[in-house]
Amino acid sequence: MNSVWALLASIALIRTTLYNYLPEKLRLYISARFEEWTRRFNTDETMVFKDYQSSKMNQLFQAANLYLGESLPTISIPRVTVEKTENVRNLTFSMEKNTEMIDVYENIPMKWKYFSDYSQGMSKHEIRWYELSFHKEYKSLVTNCYLPYILERANKIKERNRVVQLHTAAHDFWTPKPVIIQHPMTFETLAMDGNLKKELVEDLDRFMNSKEYYQQIGKVWKRGYLLYGPPGTGKSSLIAAMANHLNFDIYNLNLSAVSSDFVLQNLLLSTANRSILVIEDIDCSIKLQNRESGIEQPIKYQQQNKVTLSGLLNFFDGILSCCGEGKILVATTNYKDRIDRALLRAGRMDMHIYLTYCTFSAFKQLALRYLEISDHSLFHHIEKLLPKVKVSPAEVAGELMKTRDPKASTEGLIKHLEEKVNLIADGNSEVSPKHHSSLSQTSNCQVHKSSISLPLACNGASMDNVKSPGPKPDVSVKSKLTADGEGDNNFEKTDLVRDRSSRHNILQVIEDMEKELLSYKEAIIALQKKSCGTLNKLAGIKATI
Repeated sequence: MNSVWALLASIALIRTTLYNYLPEKLRLYISARFEEWTRRFNTDETMVFKDYQSSKMNQLFQAANLYLGESLPTISIPRVTVEKTENVRNLTFSMEKNTEMIDVYENIPMKWKYFSDYSQGMSKHEIRWYELSFHKEYKSLVTNCYLPYILERANKIKERNRVVQLHTAAHDFWTPKPVIIQHPMTFETLAMDGNLKKELVEDLDRFMNSKEYYQQIGKVWKRGYLLYGPPGTGKSSLIAAMANHLNFDIYNLNLSAVSSDFVLQNLLLSTANRSILVIEDIDCSIKLQNRESGIEQPIKYQQQNKVTLSGLLNFFDGILSCCGEGKILVATTNYKDRIDRALLRAGRMDMHIYLTYCTFSAFKQLALRYLEISDHSLFHHIEKLLPKVKVSPAEVAGELMKTRDPKASTEGLIKHLEEKVNLIADGNSEVSPKHHSSLSQTSNCQVHKSSISLPLACNGASMDNVKSPGPKPDVSVKSKLTADGEGDNNFEKTDLVRDRSSRHNILQVIEDMEKELLSYKEAIIALQKKSCGTLNKLAGIKATI
């Protein structure tokens, strides 16, 4: 024992002598050689992960924090830090400073140590870092396999713990404080056609698992969905179910509030990866020229459009849409035929989903959810009544919620549906889409054309007050139009149905109405072409003056 102490004292004396009498360069050389010699007997190697590297957050440090935190509740460690914030679903665990833990990867122990200190100087701030120690023969395994595995696991943990948030645009920017979405709708509780629901869920899952495939074929990892159908058929609920299924944030964009194409591009660039961008009622948000109509918008109305069709097309699949990954675009509309076909093609809207009125399949899902029954003796009555009326799933759900008793609730729904059928028979409600779809199509077509650009009625002025150098329109057509470009009250379909109760007479009246509306449309288009040309000429003369 005395010999050991004597050896240590001799080494300390030699070290002091070398430090005091040898030149600095020689001392550094001897010290480096000594450390190199001692490392030969050390079998471990250490990697350091600092929280910030060159003033930027180190992703490996963040990943290690999430990865190790997931294992902390299952191992024995003296002290851990536990947190819970609004932006995460579950509890968050982390190591206390100057503590260590062992992680096992491929049956190889990995020793992790966590340190924390404060910087020196005027502005003191906390410095954090992890040290990973392992046998040096596993360095290649750690670098090529273990660290990428930690990054992948950390991303999954982050996605799993993240809460769904709603972002809205204001003053050309996304609001800095998003709202947490607590919508309970899921695909399990969504009343929707079973086959269509299954197809959509499979499409979403296939998209989420196809990142490498998209890279392999040279396509941007993004997806577009168009939801269309009558109002109240569950388009917003479907979006909430998609967000909860994918755990994606929702960015809700109102195109009419966007000041220019440039701002639209910046909003796209600032959306996070793995998110859903929603444009509701895309056909009503902005005035987009229908290129298939052959009608040119007047110059003054072209200048009023903040977002152009070209800007919207570039927004969907231009070069800027390549920035980011895992983004989903969802557009909704009540009238698919109003949207320019260029917006509907694959690559922009990859899947078109038609949401119709409540079907018997959707009713059975609602009954299972609200009444907890899968079958009832009264179901066959409902199955016969549903095709005869236009009733939304939300309306059916409202009837089922009135009482928890299955028999009373089902009878109440049957009574509600029978009342609607009687109203249709009496001519006091909308006609059934099965027998009179041509009427709705004619109405949609008329609204579609008038929504392009009707400068003669845009400010509420009637057509009689417009002076055009061209030929005057047909007086018989002009006298039957109101300031909004619609037919007068004599052509309301409710009056037609009330006057003729038989189906044959109703169809005959509808055909006559279609012919008359077509003549109105042709007259309006001709008048609009002439007025647009005149307005353009006047604008040119005004500019020269």
